[in-house]
Amino acid sequence: MRNLPSDIDADVVIEVSRLIDDAEDLLPLPVHELVKRIRTILQTRLSDQAIEELVVEMASTRGLPMVFDKPAE
Repeated sequence: MRNLPSDIDADVVIEVSRLIDDAEDLLPLPVHELVKRIRTILQTRLSDQAIEELVVEMASTRGLPMVFDKPAE
């Protein structure tokens, strides 16, 4: 895993980990849906792209499959 930038939000990292743990029965992981859930749970200055990168890196480290389809709006 890469070194996190100094402006990373530790609460987001913790929440991503929790959501990945909880979503392992929903494999493959819906990356965009997890970003959306994090946005509803936490307020952060991180962009959606930064959160998405964290989700992808953390899921990849665990060897989990992912889906990148954007949800219908």
